[in-house]
Amino acid sequence: MEKSDKRIPFFEQRFIKPLWALKHEQQGCTVEDIEEFYISTERPAPPLRDQPPSPPAPPKPKEPARPPKSLIEGFLDVREWLKTPPPPKPAPAPAPAPAPAPAPEIKRPRVKEFDLQDVPGAMDRIGWPMSAKVMRKWLAGELNYASTNAGAVKGINQDGKPFPLSMTDTTTFKLDWILGFPRAKKRYDELVTKNIFEPKAEIALKSICSRYQPSPYYVDTWELCGGDINLYHKEFQFQLSRVDSDNSDKFLMFIKGAAMPNGILMDDLYGSLGAFSFNAALGGFFYERVGPTRTRIIIKEISLYMRDVFTFHDRTDKTLGVIPNGTQYLGHWNKTGFIIVPGATALGELSKADWVMYPVARGGIISESTVYYPLRNKDYRDWQLKHKQGGDLILYSDRNKLRFSDPWVVEFDL
Repeated sequence: MEKSDKRIPFFEQRFIKPLWALKHEQQGCTVEDIEEFYISTERPAPPLRDQPPSPPAPPKPKEPARPPKSLIEGFLDVREWLKTPPPPKPAPAPAPAPAPAPAPEIKRPRVKEFDLQDVPGAMDRIGWPMSAKVMRKWLAGELNYASTNAGAVKGINQDGKPFPLSMTDTTTFKLDWILGFPRAKKRYDELVTKNIFEPKAEIALKSICSRYQPSPYYVDTWELCGGDINLYHKEFQFQLSRVDSDNSDKFLMFIKGAAMPNGILMDDLYGSLGAFSFNAALGGFFYERVGPTRTRIIIKEISLYMRDVFTFHDRTDKTLGVIPNGTQYLGHWNKTGFIIVPGATALGELSKADWVMYPVARGGIISESTVYYPLRNKDYRDWQLKHKQGGDLILYSDRNKLRFSDPWVVEFDL
């Protein structure tokens, strides 16, 4: 798309309430030439993380000392030097050639290029440190990405295999930080006070325990899984509560986030985790028989934790059941932060084509801080395939153990 002087509206982040402001009319932005302003992916990928250090180079062997020359050898060297003819005189320099015609002037961009790897730095500048941390970890990871809708949920990569262990992060996110966001705290409280006691949760508990024989012995599920969080989640998770999931794939997702009171969706929680879930998994319990066909679970504790698959996979279903999905729009970015252009949000839902996504200049001013570049899921996937690097991640928080002073008892028939 070529440059246009028409002003288009956008949402701009503020650091006072409301957190997002709509700019339009003369305060709007102008569409710029996509041939001149585009996100670069030329910068070499960062060093791979979690790599063993290179072995030290072997020491260079010392050269043996040369024995001193004898008097006779020295005399012969001098005599040979005296017999050597003088070097020939240099040939006269040729006449200077006529100066070449000046090369045609190359049209250069009017601002420094913006590379995709500049995004984490922009996230730091707008107060999104966790988003920046996850993004840097993704960029420095081995090539690993979900290629199906199911893979984006379960953590299955392009080779049809579970994400490698290096793509599981259990240290970055703490529950205390996540629960500092009111909308997350609300969902967590719903899980603890309501969801875990729902009939479908009891059905899941029955399914889990039915894999074991009743016995008088206490079962420590975390120890049984050897501390492997992926195995623990697979074997003993029985209920969840989703956060922001109703906004992750919907049309005009960013506009809804920015336009809500105080822009509550557009924050570091959303930038780092997007749509995620709180999960409840069975902890310590007894499983005993109380009749010929009836059993009882005596639950002493459960574990509560966050889980998210950090991926740039675009769902392969269709918008409204008819139009093939495009690629998720992630805002217009530069080194100072990002803005949200409503028109780009809609176009991202409908097409993966590059030409439909246009750079913009805030107020029509061309500078490094006022030109913004559209960023989409597709840009990250293209970067991965180009550099053969970049790893989708499974993110877990630490676990909160919820112990029941009065054991939680669930009975059911086999």
